[in-house]
Amino acid sequence: MADEIMCRAFPTMLKGPVRIWFSGLTPNSISTFKELSAQFASHFIGGHRYKKSTACLMNIKQREDETLRSYITRFNKKALSIDEADDKILVAAFTNGLQKGKFLFSLYKNDPKTMSDVLYRTTKYMNVENALLAQEKQPKKIERQEDVQQDRGRKMARIGER
Repeated sequence: MADEIMCRAFPTMLKGPVRIWFSGLTPNSISTFKELSAQFASHFIGGHRYKKSTACLMNIKQREDETLRSYITRFNKKALSIDEADDKILVAAFTNGLQKGKFLFSLYKNDPKTMSDVLYRTTKYMNVENALLAQEKQPKKIERQEDVQQDRGRKMARIGER
């Protein structure tokens, strides 16, 4: 029970790259706090990494055929390799790499201040996009059901004519 509480409390204290690292963990891949601690230590302490400059983030660009989700994943992996990346630089680099479009426009319009805010807005945008796609697909199913009912009606009418 204490293990579960510690695992649930752990992410509430995270910020910046550590939060990004935690968000990238596969759901249900860690079962104890000891295991979570070991993963954390090996990632941030165990293999001492050389410091990378935040300038390398400016080279990350969303590819033409790349989804927003894939771009976020790639960006976050690179951001994790940078020690003490400033939130303003992360936001600037992320938005700099986005393809021009409605989402980029909405980010500039609302001017997010933190990377957490950017990720929150990104998630909301992707959820809306998914809902709209699902809504577009739904009427097609209804139309098909109506077509089937009309076909049955025609068949019944033909049978009745005989």
